Amino acid sequence: MNPRSYFSSYPLHIATCHYREGFRSEPQQPEHGIIGIVQSGAGMLFLSNGRSCPLQEGSFFFARPGGVNFELMADPGGSLKLSLVHYWAAQLDEEGLAPGGYELLQGDHCSYRAASAQTESLLSNLRLALSESGPIGDMRKQLALYELLLHLHAHQHAPSRAGTDSIQTTIEYMERRLSKPLQVSELPRLAGMTPSSYCRAFKKLTGLSPGSYLTKLRMLKAKELMTDKQASLRDIAVSVGYQDELYFSRVFKKTEGISPSVYLKRRDRKIAVVSSLALQDHLLALGILPIAAPSFPSYHLTPSGFPSYLHERLAGTVPLNAENPIRSSDVVPLGPDLILRTKLRHDLGDTHWGEEGSAILIDHSTSWEYYFRAIAGRVDRMAEAERAIRAMSILEQEARRKLEPVSKHGKWTIIRLLPDNCRIYGVKEHALTDLFYGRLKFQADERITHGTYLEDAFDRLIELDPEQLLVVWSEEPVIHQFNADPRWQQLRAVRENRVYYPDSREWDPWGPIGREHMIKAMVRYFVKL
Repeated sequence: MNPRSYFSSYPLHIATCHYREGFRSEPQQPEHGIIGIVQSGAGMLFLSNGRSCPLQEGSFFFARPGGVNFELMADPGGSLKLSLVHYWAAQLDEEGLAPGGYELLQGDHCSYRAASAQTESLLSNLRLALSESGPIGDMRKQLALYELLLHLHAHQHAPSRAGTDSIQTTIEYMERRLSKPLQVSELPRLAGMTPSSYCRAFKKLTGLSPGSYLTKLRMLKAKELMTDKQASLRDIAVSVGYQDELYFSRVFKKTEGISPSVYLKRRDRKIAVVSSLALQDHLLALGILPIAAPSFPSYHLTPSGFPSYLHERLAGTVPLNAENPIRSSDVVPLGPDLILRTKLRHDLGDTHWGEEGSAILIDHSTSWEYYFRAIAGRVDRMAEAERAIRAMSILEQEARRKLEPVSKHGKWTIIRLLPDNCRIYGVKEHALTDLFYGRLKFQADERITHGTYLEDAFDRLIELDPEQLLVVWSEEPVIHQFNADPRWQQLRAVRENRVYYPDSREWDPWGPIGREHMIKAMVRYFVKL
């Protein structure tokens, strides 16, 4: 054997850095190899060779002794938290070990992205190994480092990943400049791509052309501004990048199906939502801003407790904490013309929701279309609802086609990990499984025949020993708890690295806006695998 093919590495320590908004570090020249992994927030990585790369949750980069210096900066609007893994590496040649000169990861040192839940789990394993001592502890340290490196290596060389990050950078650039003149022709240059390859990559990621996507962003912002009754159409048009009010009105009607003046009139109807489901999603899709709606403040990481994709659009809507009982006294004083209700998780038997006819109870269903049509019928928006349902069907068909290379291989089991509880989802009677198995055509494990989900089903999961696992709506500390269980480690899907942890916190298949958000997130996640 050729001894030049051998190398050795050893983790030294892990440092956690938390930079406040706008902070920029001093240039760093590593004494040992470094792997930087972003845990939360966003920022920039600056290299002494003149390159710079955006950082966000899941991003990682690496540096070696004698290589380029680097600096880190947190975004001006937020903080940046990351872990720096310091390691020693050496290559074995005929004369022995040559320390420090071997790169464990080859490349240009700029940032890549990996699945944050999996990366954090491997980091936790490395932290635990670093606390052990003795020869066995040394071997565990090296093993944990190699597992982390193999995971990052796979994502570093995943096809089109760098291009995807470049596209995301231009999307963020669009979002920052909605009120300013912006030439779509300048975006390929910002992404470092040719115009034709940029347009193809952009449409593959978003489903829209760059121009259509920019228009969509501007119309979303315009509808948000329309919640301010003091704002004029002229001011709104200028605020979203249109100097000509008439041209803005034509674009708005073409994209939204109604004129801005009609949209403004509809905002005046006072409707409240009282539900354990985010039915405000349905109202917004129908062009109606509710005066009050359910929120989940300990789950959604926004000031309102609404999902991030609804937070700005619900400006002026009173959040009703659905994690606690919602009382009629929280809603009726707001003076709603109509209260849309479903049976609450915390049913207090409250009978004081308003005069007969002003509070409508919507029956439970496993179909998102049922809720949408039921609400549209109550607010005289059936035509808009049917258009949105047809558009969703087209989106699902396009997503099914894009996901086919993944969905046609292997059998899937969907689980949610909760404290001391493993929930196994069935193949029917739930909007999530209807979308995943029914609409997108992923293949379910044929041994799963139940509906909705099974509670406390970890023993059943061990018995099934599934081929592929999709873990949804699960918090990272709970994931780590299950990862530490020897029975979990023996699962076939775990041993063969076929457990998938998408960032599903805001996956919501029950409403048109959330469903679109979820489908696009699923496509982005699975296409990168």
